[in-house]
Amino acid sequence: MKILVFIKEVPDVRIPVEYEEAAGRIRRAWGVTILNPPDRTALNTALKIKADVPGSHLTVIHLGSPSEERFIRESLAAGCDDGLRIWEEGLDSLQSQAKSLIFARVAEILGFDLILAGTRSQDTGHGQIGALVASRLRVPCISSVTELEIRVKERSIIATKRLSHGYHERLESPLPLVIAMEALSDPGAYASLPALLEATEREIPCIDLAEIGISRAMLQQADSRLVFGPPGFPKSRLRSIEAPDSSLPAFERIRSLVAGTIKRREGKIVRGEEDQVADELFRTLLKGGWLSHLRKGG
Repeated sequence: MKILVFIKEVPDVRIPVEYEEAAGRIRRAWGVTILNPPDRTALNTALKIKADVPGSHLTVIHLGSPSEERFIRESLAAGCDDGLRIWEEGLDSLQSQAKSLIFARVAEILGFDLILAGTRSQDTGHGQIGALVASRLRVPCISSVTELEIRVKERSIIATKRLSHGYHERLESPLPLVIAMEALSDPGAYASLPALLEATEREIPCIDLAEIGISRAMLQQADSRLVFGPPGFPKSRLRSIEAPDSSLPAFERIRSLVAGTIKRREGKIVRGEEDQVADELFRTLLKGGWLSHLRKGG
């Protein structure tokens, strides 16, 4: 099994951060950085899979400058087979769309059965890399995963996904697949000193955009969809409530007003052919007003 893990360096948020109000991003002018916690979980999960599945090959991939190689070396010391760094000047300002284009192209070149990454980045809060890479590679993606079970004979994975309000969901998907892991408190196994010393002597290959057939224009076009600005809060939506019957007692009128603000929720399961399910989903989203922003954009 060929496993790829995407990792990223982020500021250590345990230290007070500086914020760029105009850009809506964290200022990265300091030197205290750590491996992105969800990426750490993805790496630890990949190492466990490698130990459980004989013949697995694990490659860790990082988009960053030469000063960030230490995280690749730590991964090699922990048990990864290979490390790869992607870099050339000016790539530090890339956003999710352009990064996903680079990662997807590298994955196509190297080949893969399973790709692991973090659900979101600790510094920007973005959580699209896993889904965007999967979309470009045309493979399934499962996000917010906390646990994986490999079925080698069936070439499939059972993933436990974290939902809201403490719920969890178990999903099964065939390989190849992209998994986006949630950050867990388990730090994983620590690398031994001899392994760390050996990793410091290894040469980390570095490739640039030309070697993977991507131009700057392609990256600019990919990132042109994203516009950053100062943080804001969504406007509250007013909901009309019918006035209760004035003949009712005061307690009943108050209860009627309070109950009017509670909207009954119910689930719906759609079964049928893929096109029928897609059409029904589109109509449901359109009726609920979830696609109104597309109308405004023309």
